[in-house]
Amino acid sequence: MTDSNAQVETQNIYEKEARANLYKELMPLHELSQKLVKIEYERFDFDQKNQYENAFCALILAFNNDIKDTVLHTITDALPAHDAPFDEGDFFNVMTHMGYYTRPVDMDMCQVDIRLLPALFMSKEGQIFVLLNHPDPNMIKIFNPRSLDMINRRRDDRFEVTLSGGRFWFFKPFLSSKNIHSKFMRQTTGKSWFRSVVGRFYGTFTQIMAAGFILNIMALATPLFIILVYDRVIAAKSLETLPMLICGMVLAIVFEAMFRFVRSRGLAWFAGRMDYLVGTKIFNHLIGLPPSLIESASVSAQIARIKTFENVRDFFSSSLFLSLLELPFSVVACVIIYIIAGPLVAVPIAIAALYMALFFAVRRPVKVTIRLAAKASSARQSFTLETFEKIRAIRCYGLAERWQMKYRDVMAREMMSHFRLNWLGMVAETLSHALTLLSIVATLGFGVHLVWIGAMSTGALVASMILVWRVLTPFYSLCSMIPRLEQIRNSILQVDKLIDLDTEQEMSSSKARLPIVQGQIELSDIKMRYAPNLDPIFKGFSCKIDRGNLVVLTGGSDSGKSTLLKILQSLYPLEEGQIKIDGFNIKQLDTLDVRQKIAYVPQNPTFFKGTLRENMRFTNPLATDSDIEQALILADVWDEVKVLPAGMNTLMGGYDGAPLSASMKTRLCLAQAYLHPSRLILIDELPNSLLSEKAGQNLKKYLSRIKGHKTCVMVTFRRDFMRMADMIIRMENRKKPVILSPEDMFQPRAVPTNKEVA
Repeated sequence: MTDSNAQVETQNIYEKEARANLYKELMPLHELSQKLVKIEYERFDFDQKNQYENAFCALILAFNNDIKDTVLHTITDALPAHDAPFDEGDFFNVMTHMGYYTRPVDMDMCQVDIRLLPALFMSKEGQIFVLLNHPDPNMIKIFNPRSLDMINRRRDDRFEVTLSGGRFWFFKPFLSSKNIHSKFMRQTTGKSWFRSVVGRFYGTFTQIMAAGFILNIMALATPLFIILVYDRVIAAKSLETLPMLICGMVLAIVFEAMFRFVRSRGLAWFAGRMDYLVGTKIFNHLIGLPPSLIESASVSAQIARIKTFENVRDFFSSSLFLSLLELPFSVVACVIIYIIAGPLVAVPIAIAALYMALFFAVRRPVKVTIRLAAKASSARQSFTLETFEKIRAIRCYGLAERWQMKYRDVMAREMMSHFRLNWLGMVAETLSHALTLLSIVATLGFGVHLVWIGAMSTGALVASMILVWRVLTPFYSLCSMIPRLEQIRNSILQVDKLIDLDTEQEMSSSKARLPIVQGQIELSDIKMRYAPNLDPIFKGFSCKIDRGNLVVLTGGSDSGKSTLLKILQSLYPLEEGQIKIDGFNIKQLDTLDVRQKIAYVPQNPTFFKGTLRENMRFTNPLATDSDIEQALILADVWDEVKVLPAGMNTLMGGYDGAPLSASMKTRLCLAQAYLHPSRLILIDELPNSLLSEKAGQNLKKYLSRIKGHKTCVMVTFRRDFMRMADMIIRMENRKKPVILSPEDMFQPRAVPTNKEVA
């Protein structure tokens, strides 16, 4: 047998093996694709013939051996929300949102390291292949997402499509701890978060500073032109060199304009990019913080945090920042003054020293005043928001006049703080202006003396005046804008302080995840208080809830019933004790993952902007329209949904969403709980009127049906639900909760006799 026949036979063996294993290998791909088709109910038509969609499924399966609900939730969040076909841009965006770092490399097939797989290859013709690991290190699996062929090939074999004529894309899970901006990496470098972000633009700053250096060199053309005009044209009364000087000056002006354009464009791009990076980071960090930190701050404080960086953004695009960039180049101007005017350079150096003394003298009182002004402004904003929230009560109780007087007091404190701040700024600006005038007088006086003794020419004196102004302008801007600079400094410190707070995702990165929450709960000596200066809501409370139990929480107002439900979701931290879910301490579990696996019906339902169908699928992305319909029927809200203008496609949430009654919102939220596949259900207090209607009767039937299979903790005062319970926890304000059985709760009390009373 010839070598060519042997190669053909070997090739046939490979292809037969591939065809034999093709069905087995592609089954998970088809299953995931079917799930994504089910998920993509409205976003876009997930077409199984689209090569990018099939490549995406193959890569996700390569990174995740088992596609669980958690992964499906992540995929649902990452997929685009438009109706256009899934294309190359969507593919890479989704992989990025899934948490994978993408790296393109141009190389041949034989150079690919199997440790870098899985990878995507894109040919010059636009065809893509997915390269997967093979048990044999000399082999590679190649998946064709267009034809759905899975072929096992040797790494050094030739292919019908040349895989060396394109680009390989390698994917690696993104590790936040290795990010240069992460808290871990910054602790090793000693840099603040803001400084580390600015460090990303080292190349841009190098370009800006290089352009600034060239501009300062070109700026010397003006004083040089003046010296030559005075000494070669006016003094010699000769016009022969004037045209040449004018041409040189015009060229200098043109080149200066070009470099100013380059610098301005770089600064504009830098300011816009920083605005985007810091603004989105602040917002993402805020919504990722533990709820106990978020809820403890007022709405105005949260808005102020988001708007904190606006001062910094405006600073980077202001003339003050340009002046500060010119500060290092003042040395160049001083050197030129020394060359052409000798001892006259002592004037700008002395005035610059006075400017710096003024800066440090005014900066300290400005720093204190800015803090007081910030607190006064925050108090005024909080008072304004409180006014709009309570406007009806203010009018009903006739408090309008008193409220106005209180607002005047708050406003007066803010205005006085700002008055002192503005006054300090005016003092600094006035003294800076005085120093500028002093520099002019000193330069003229000393310069005239040097001209009289023949140490310098008249042209050199005029040129020195221009250079002195160039040296002192950055110092003048620095001193006249001290309040502005201090505000920017405080803004940067606030941003760094905010980013240094750990988000829930960062705190849960190394914690365990339960494959499923079974519903067993154990509380051991828990103690909870809202604030350190307040009495504990309850302390020393212990109980055990077995899987499948129905537990009812009852008690007076502010006794901690809703708080206990939030503690079970790790929304509030415990001061003492521990909570175990399925035998695991909740502090050792990923809190975000635990919350996703718990069905929760809050007391005040909230819906996000989107269709009713989308809001229903928040709890179960794989729910079909039939599943949603059954949940809505069980919540007794299907008839009302059917009569809506667009049915389940009705827009909800936001200011332009459909107006829904409070009862309908509660029943929709109850339908979300029915739709949730969780085995642990938390139901906060529902309106008594709703529980008395069909929705309440259906809830009773549902609780009876799931009893023994799903655990439910419910807040209610209704005796009919208490009689169904396996355990009743009666809670009283600032007292230890009492655990009762339905028999103990409703045991008739004997009427005491007169003797017993005595």
